[in-house]
Amino acid sequence: MDPMFERRELTRKVHIYSKFLQKNMLPSILAQLRMNMEGRCSSEGYIERDSITILSYSLGRINSISGIDYDVKFQADVCLPHPGQIFRASVDLRSKIGIHAELPPLKILIPRDLHIGNEEFDRVEVGQEFEFEVIGPQFKQQDKMIVVVGRLRTALKPAPLQPLLNSTATVELPTLSTSTMGSSSDEKLVTINPTEPTIKKTRRLKKPNVIDSNESFKIGMDEGST
Repeated sequence: MDPMFERRELTRKVHIYSKFLQKNMLPSILAQLRMNMEGRCSSEGYIERDSITILSYSLGRINSISGIDYDVKFQADVCLPHPGQIFRASVDLRSKIGIHAELPPLKILIPRDLHIGNEEFDRVEVGQEFEFEVIGPQFKQQDKMIVVVGRLRTALKPAPLQPLLNSTATVELPTLSTSTMGSSSDEKLVTINPTEPTIKKTRRLKKPNVIDSNESFKIGMDEGST
């Protein structure tokens, strides 16, 4: 169990409407308690979710509002910080009021007015873990969180470094040792003979024989005379 919580025995009067009456009333009573009490503050403090277990319940008494009332005894994990308790948390915000942090179900405030002249208080940064002492809790019934006012005891470790957005990553290239490259005696000289560029030969097309019109006329005359 979380050290912020303690197992406590509580009693409540639970009203069950007539439409939810059944032979075994335990599931209905448990569902009613969990719906109305878990995950919020009661007069005893903040009740953890899924922590209620019923020890016993009385015989039902008829209620004039159309239902039955039961006196129920049950156990639950309750968080109620006491003055003098020591907790640890991480800084979420710094303001003019002081240091703000959350440690569910606690909202923590370390006031600046209680640490005037405290150099360690002034050096605490956002994200840094610190240890504080509870001065007192503040809450109302049905609240989802408990506000705790505390006093700084000590800062535990520095805030983690945040990477720069404009930083450039450097990549180290692996270096080959002489053992992998071989000694100078093992080096071989490779020569490449230049090759003459190949000249692409073009094929010339023969011109067609063109007969002169005068010659063709002469040939025709000779054929006619024969």
